[in-house]
Amino acid sequence: MKRTCLSVAFLSAVLLAGANCSKGFFTSPVNGAATSTLLHYPDFITANKDYFITRIGNVPQVNADSFRLQITGLVATPRSLSLHDLMSLPLVDLPLTVECIGNGQNGPLVSTAIWRGFRLYDLLLSLGLDSNATGVRYLCADGFYASHTMEQIKNNGVIGALFMNGDTLPPEQGFPLRILNPGYYGAKQPAWVVSIEVSGQPPSDYWADRGWDVSPPIPIDSRIFFPRYDTTIALGDTLYVGGAAFGGTRVAKVEVTTDTGATWQDADIVKFMDADNVWVFWLAKIVFPQPGNFQINARATDIHGFTQPEIDTNFTDGTNSWPAVNVSVDK
Repeated sequence: MKRTCLSVAFLSAVLLAGANCSKGFFTSPVNGAATSTLLHYPDFITANKDYFITRIGNVPQVNADSFRLQITGLVATPRSLSLHDLMSLPLVDLPLTVECIGNGQNGPLVSTAIWRGFRLYDLLLSLGLDSNATGVRYLCADGFYASHTMEQIKNNGVIGALFMNGDTLPPEQGFPLRILNPGYYGAKQPAWVVSIEVSGQPPSDYWADRGWDVSPPIPIDSRIFFPRYDTTIALGDTLYVGGAAFGGTRVAKVEVTTDTGATWQDADIVKFMDADNVWVFWLAKIVFPQPGNFQINARATDIHGFTQPEIDTNFTDGTNSWPAVNVSVDK
């Protein structure tokens, strides 16, 4: 299985140098059989301008000079922190793939970025975290609110992001502060955060209050980038099928089928990063034995053995049904 591994340190260095870090990393997919010009993968690290956007209203206009992050509740020393105060904290890099909880089967609302920010748990500890604290509630400048348990904040490495792909956090992505909880849907990644309340009360979330179940992590999921839907090829030609697989952990394997799951073919993982909660890019080569109309499906399996279902019937906690594209094979 041929792989191109992108290290966190290398990608961070390229980003800080102002380069497009994913250009040129995909060289020859499998045995030199095709060039990258034939394979329509997106950038492995999504450009800021291309990163998916979901919000409940207009982009808030937050003034950097007057911004203050209010931290209240079960801490010994409540604080009002300026952007300069937050920038002065120890900062870490976090490569992360995030999917929107409302993303449909084979949907486009999934992106990957390298975020840079402070570890929230360390900040709360420095303020005298009360032993009775069980979680926090975030309030945002646009009226959105979300929560994390203290266990998630501590064990998941939740950060307060101030930078995205080497640039100051863009207004569309939550300037000046976005909270990131690795492995969870975008509904758990609040942007434009202005207040953090440390609490011992049950958590509350904007989308949970509207019928969504935002508590589970992202299940194993995948997308098909190419071929395009309703592609036609000639009998005997090789069809290249490529996409991404992702979820709230690492991906173990990806498979494709042309007979609705009766038989499966392993795909090659052709690009990945040695980090949790980051997508992989995959590629499969298919030669059809006879002409006709075919549906291609993909499914991914994570390192814990969980595999995508053919049909995910409960959309309220996200959808991870097999992605599908139709192709025609001519004589």
